[in-house]
Amino acid sequence: MKEINATKQKILIGGFIIIIILAIVMIGVMFFKKDKKVVQSINNSKTQNKDKQKNENVKTVDQGNNTRPKNNNSNKSKFLKLTSDNVTGLKIKKGTNQAIFFQKQNILTVDPFSGKKHAIGSYPFKEVKKFLWAKNVNKAIINDSGEYYIYNLENNTVNKFKDKIDIAIWNATDNKIIYKYYNSKTHKRKIRVSDLQSGDNKVLVDNLPYRKVDLILQPNTDRFCYFPTPDARVKGKLFCLDSNGSNKKEYGGRYGQNYLWSPNGNKILTSFTKENTGSSLVLGVMNKNGGEAKGLSFGTTVKKCVWSKNNVDIYCAMVVGAKDNSILPNDWRDKEFYSKDTFWKINTDTGKKKRLTELKDIIEELDTASLIIDPEEEFLFFINRKNGDLWRLKL
Repeated sequence: MKEINATKQKILIGGFIIIIILAIVMIGVMFFKKDKKVVQSINNSKTQNKDKQKNENVKTVDQGNNTRPKNNNSNKSKFLKLTSDNVTGLKIKKGTNQAIFFQKQNILTVDPFSGKKHAIGSYPFKEVKKFLWAKNVNKAIINDSGEYYIYNLENNTVNKFKDKIDIAIWNATDNKIIYKYYNSKTHKRKIRVSDLQSGDNKVLVDNLPYRKVDLILQPNTDRFCYFPTPDARVKGKLFCLDSNGSNKKEYGGRYGQNYLWSPNGNKILTSFTKENTGSSLVLGVMNKNGGEAKGLSFGTTVKKCVWSKNNVDIYCAMVVGAKDNSILPNDWRDKEFYSKDTFWKINTDTGKKKRLTELKDIIEELDTASLIIDPEEEFLFFINRKNGDLWRLKL
């Protein structure tokens, strides 16, 4: 009896040991599977994150291509040639950062980021010498083969001027034209204003003493200004009048003097020669009354400058490479030589200068003209006088 009980006891103990061993094995298997699932879950998470990041990167580039491409090669260089050959009428398209211009009988816009061009109009002008957009960029004054026209971009039509015009500009509201013309009967040079809607004309300046003049507007007023086309042998005073020809004021009077109003009309950027020999150019600034004049120690013409919207800073290209016997600004204007420009930002209050580019960044010799900046001041657009190419510089 005792032997049977002992045998049962041994069987029970052995079964209990087997159960414990099986339990340990099962627990080990469970932990192994759990660890495997955890590892697999982490690996899946890494893979999903990589895919997600890849998708986000693709999304970012795709969105950038619609506005500002992040991987566009054009953004690697500060300079980008936007189009080649004989560009004129350079202006910023209203409400955008795109440049608008005339080239080969087409009106084109160009994106400064991608360089992509888009035609928005055309007209078969033959030999455009001057192209001046109205403030709203919906019509333009055009000199084609010596004749002046008003071109309407909205309906693609032109109207020809009857008078023999030398130069013309828009008034402040784009509804009138101020122009200089020569009366062959009286042999007098005059400045007139013509209303485009009514056709009424009025003489503002009678019997001009200068054969050639430039016309500009005084910003934020109804006044216009004229001065003799800059010449190293002529003292160039600036004359400003109300739109009815009254309230005449005079400014400056240095040899070869040129003028550029600040956007708010409180300052005048000016360039001139120290003497009538035209050996060197001087850049300076004065207030709207012609006072507080000071030099900026920078050798260039205002034709190579543009004001910042803050009315303090200017962006300018310095004239480099004039011959020893050059007469300035005459020889530069008449293309007796081409400048090899360098680019600067100048504070007109302090005179402090900042170089915009290193010499290594300038990939081609550039003689800049018709400088403009976009509203956000990210890009400086200009035309290379050597060949008429359109460029932009990333500021």
